[in-house]
Amino acid sequence: MSRPDWQPLEYRTFKHKNPKMEFFCPLCGTKRAFHSTPRLSLKNYAQLTLCSVIAGAIFYPLMGNRSYFIFFIFWALFEAAVRMNFRKEIPCPHCGFDASWYKKDVKIARKIVQEFWADKRPNPDMKEKLEEFDEDGISVRN
Repeated sequence: MSRPDWQPLEYRTFKHKNPKMEFFCPLCGTKRAFHSTPRLSLKNYAQLTLCSVIAGAIFYPLMGNRSYFIFFIFWALFEAAVRMNFRKEIPCPHCGFDASWYKKDVKIARKIVQEFWADKRPNPDMKEKLEEFDEDGISVRN
């Protein structure tokens, strides 16, 4: 029986219930899943509205109708919190590959992966996969 071409770094990963997105890590080939999105959902907008109405009612005696402009402050806070939560999920826990850094600057992404592996002792399969990328992050074997 021949071995398949797909050889992930981790074969037994956690099972994910209702993921928003499933994909394979481009560096190590491990199956990954995201449970959040970088956008606000309807539930987030309901929470945002409820929090801003309550805070506006609390500040109404001091500020009058202007207190309800606190909605925009809460909106910025909710947006930042949701995006930071999503950003936290992006790096691969198995190989350290961060797609957002790869999109911005390949050299920094490569440095992040090398720092990740400096802390861990990679197996021989992962060493081969890391060595097949040149300085620009492009696969040498095509």
